[in-house]
Amino acid sequence: MMKNYILFCLFMCSAMVQAQEAVATDSVKKKRVSNEFIELYDDYIKIRLGFSNSFNSFHVKDNIDNLDFTLAPNQRLKTTLTFMYKFIEFDIGYTPEFIRFNKDDDAKGKTSYYNLGTRLYFGQWLQSLQYSKTKGFYVDKDDIGITENILFPNFQVTRFGGSTAYSFNPNFSLRSIFLQSEWQKKSAGSFVPSISYNFTEIKNEDPSKDNVIDVAMGPAYYYNWVIKDRFMVAPGVYGGVGYNHTKTVYEDATPDEVVDGLSLQTQLRLTLSYNSEKFYTGATASLNTFYYDTDPKIHLQDRQQFFEFYVGYRFKGPDKINKILDNPPKPKINKKTDK
Repeated sequence: MMKNYILFCLFMCSAMVQAQEAVATDSVKKKRVSNEFIELYDDYIKIRLGFSNSFNSFHVKDNIDNLDFTLAPNQRLKTTLTFMYKFIEFDIGYTPEFIRFNKDDDAKGKTSYYNLGTRLYFGQWLQSLQYSKTKGFYVDKDDIGITENILFPNFQVTRFGGSTAYSFNPNFSLRSIFLQSEWQKKSAGSFVPSISYNFTEIKNEDPSKDNVIDVAMGPAYYYNWVIKDRFMVAPGVYGGVGYNHTKTVYEDATPDEVVDGLSLQTQLRLTLSYNSEKFYTGATASLNTFYYDTDPKIHLQDRQQFFEFYVGYRFKGPDKINKILDNPPKPKINKKTDK
């Protein structure tokens, strides 16, 4: 069963890639234009600055030792700078010391975090890739009934992953939900199936590390509710089933340990936004959770949750560059003539 599921996922990925290539080729030939539902800003360069408390946490329920606790980083404010132009978006996230509001490193430890990410749009397709690294976690004393928090300053989670999604409704704007690089002019919703894939490396001071592979696919539904042209409320929900592969690798002669099994993924998302031709702002809340079992009696939830406030500005891109990208020169073909 598991082998068939993996083969099916690979087939879907291959089909999605081929479809994206076809759409990308067609988009070069035909420039997108605004319509009654969507306002485009393809000729604009967009800069966006976000402030969020994005972080990963691991909720562990161990029925063997009767433990129920959450391993989490010391939550702090993170800034993300995003650059958007045409069909590509690129962002970088970092936690500078001067904007930190929590001064409890002695009690909860110090957390360092940064990430890189990109989104590519090809017609109704969305392709995203993300890389993140978080170091410094703790377990709250109240979770296990002791007097002080347990600190794991060298506990490190490195993650690389992405997702591929397709919107069935051409009048629905995915871009207006995520980074507001275009705007939904009339209310619309869409069924958006997607496949997500993540590789996570987890390590601490122990002479071992866990390599975790998660693949999940399933349906999602988003709705953009436009209020008086400039305001929008956009809820969304996703549910998927997938495959989890966890491999514990030891540095000494201890044999590797491998656990395979089915996993579940859920995501809840809500965006509130304001838009004008050049200035835009909004707030987004999201909770993304993987559920899987590392043992029949040990249940694990890998949570990615955040709240973000952002502001952005658009300005016209150089006319020469816009013209070149909208009408790329055709390659010259040298025709041989017989003498």
